[in-house]
Amino acid sequence: MSGMMKASVLGLLVLVPVSGAAQSRPNFSGDWVLLSATTSATRGTGEAGTSTAGGEKRIRSNTASGAAFNCGRECSIVHKGQALTIEKALLALQTTPAPVVKLQLDGRQISVVNSFSPDREIPVTAKWNGDKLEITSATGSGTVTQSLAIEAGQLVVVTSVHRHSAQPVTFRYKKK
Repeated sequence: MSGMMKASVLGLLVLVPVSGAAQSRPNFSGDWVLLSATTSATRGTGEAGTSTAGGEKRIRSNTASGAAFNCGRECSIVHKGQALTIEKALLALQTTPAPVVKLQLDGRQISVVNSFSPDREIPVTAKWNGDKLEITSATGSGTVTQSLAIEAGQLVVVTSVHRHSAQPVTFRYKKK
């Protein structure tokens, strides 16, 4: 076997695991409906909700102010390559959908429309950490981090607001 052929074979062996890892990433495309929003149950929080198994408490929220990703009560997601678009999001008590939000999943900081104040933009980065998508939004008073994953066919979004000591909120969605 010639030296050039050996180098080519070796190059293919190195590339196979890398492309295999990229294929394990979930595709978030679909029409999603909120199943639940929960936070860690702690005494004295004063939040309305009911305790659930596993030390969690159901809450009535369906959005996170200052976060780049908000699906609300329901939304449509288009995930193609390194782009994620959130459309038709029904937030809080709104009857009309929130503005379309387009994220780039390559770790570069971009600006996206603020779902609650469409005349404002939010600086955001989105990048993969294994099979989870991590989104960080900068707000005037801190940061919001979100982790998106698919677990048992559900879209799971864990949102942490870092401007105060609130517990992370876990939003679970099922496909329509």
